[in-house]
Amino acid sequence: MPEASNYMRIVKVIIEEAVSLLVGFAVAVIILLFSGYEPLSVISILFSEGFRNTEVLMKQSIPVIATGLAFSIPALAGLFNIGGESQLYIGAFTGLVSTYIIYNATGQPVLSSVTGLVSGTLAGGFWGFIIGYLRARRSVNEVVVAIMMNWTTYYLVLYLIVSRFTDPIYSHMSVFVPASSRIPDVLGFIMITGVAVLTYIVLRYSSLGYSIRVAGLNPKAAVYAGFNLEKIFITAMSISGAIAGLGGALFVLSVIYSIDTTMSAIYGLGFLGIGIGLLGRNNPIGVVLAGLFISGLQFGGQWVELRTGAPPYLTDVVIGIIVIALSATYTYELLVSKLRRG
Repeated sequence: MPEASNYMRIVKVIIEEAVSLLVGFAVAVIILLFSGYEPLSVISILFSEGFRNTEVLMKQSIPVIATGLAFSIPALAGLFNIGGESQLYIGAFTGLVSTYIIYNATGQPVLSSVTGLVSGTLAGGFWGFIIGYLRARRSVNEVVVAIMMNWTTYYLVLYLIVSRFTDPIYSHMSVFVPASSRIPDVLGFIMITGVAVLTYIVLRYSSLGYSIRVAGLNPKAAVYAGFNLEKIFITAMSISGAIAGLGGALFVLSVIYSIDTTMSAIYGLGFLGIGIGLLGRNNPIGVVLAGLFISGLQFGGQWVELRTGAPPYLTDVVIGIIVIALSATYTYELLVSKLRRG
């Protein structure tokens, strides 16, 4: 009775998330009370303002949906991709510079924006390939490599912006995406959502997706069944890097148009993708919903600061508690599953 089994699994997930949400709110209320703020007022502003503006919600969720997918695909293969941060950086920078150069050389807005998206995707994919190759062929831990690449890429992009691509008018900004080459933010959201749907289809119904899931569930059984684990690891990391790179390129072409010298607009979005991947239970459709949810809370948090005078870290703590509570159950299941496999 597979239908009954799926139905019970969905009911179980809904109950778990509802209980986790209540626990998260309870802890958040306690913290707000101890901080001297009215909990109901803060939570009301957080949700009412955060989910009021659909356009803001969609454009803010573009990069975090991408990095959420970039975490989830390797996670299904048994890998921990903490490198979504660097893959987003290099995708955003490469997409920006490619669009700028091609537009100035040809004057073709469509050609330049398409080139920007493709180059950002390829750059992110290459960054992911490096991590996957070192993990598969040299047995270097992917977390260590990813952390090193995150910082290396951060300073590399900063150096290139400051030394080669500084805007002549605004010295703290990189060059801007030409106005006619910019992509509407709604289109950017549609594109990254389309990528999520395509990822779901590939993971669910293709031989590649099947091999990734088998490798993640039981690598020893996968090898015994004839799957090439090295190829699976490299492919999973390359695809995840490509999606993160595309997210970075889409974000810079459709939302921010430039990168400042502190990278404040893109800093941390890769790490946020880890929480979104877990909250979405590594399901691409769940990642889209989780990305919208977290983006709404973040936007609502800005209104909480404006309306109540609460410091930024307080709303970050409240949002963090809610996210941790919602993803705790799935994280626990993943850890138990991994420990049982040894």
